Amino acid sequence: MPGIPPSSRSLAEAAPDLETAAAAVAAAQRALEAARRELSAAIREARRGGEPVRAIAQRTGLHPTMILNTLAVPPPATPRRDTGRPR
Repeated sequence: MPGIPPSSRSLAEAAPDLETAAAAVAAAQRALEAARRELSAAIREARRGGEPVRAIAQRTGLHPTMILNTLAVPPPATPRRDTGRPR
């Protein structure tokens, strides 16, 4: 009913659900970022293999402009491995 404040018990019950939901969102964001990196790498690999942009777009369900935008952004730099030799 509007205007009736929730009981203190219902507020206490909502707190763990809020924290659980926030943790789930954070985990989903990390998973989404990883999936986007994998998709970008797969798009670049398909293009290097000679696949046309339109074909990549059809296979991924993305608009060709999204494929072109993905290809226009350089891949993230990979950290150099220390070979143990002084520079």
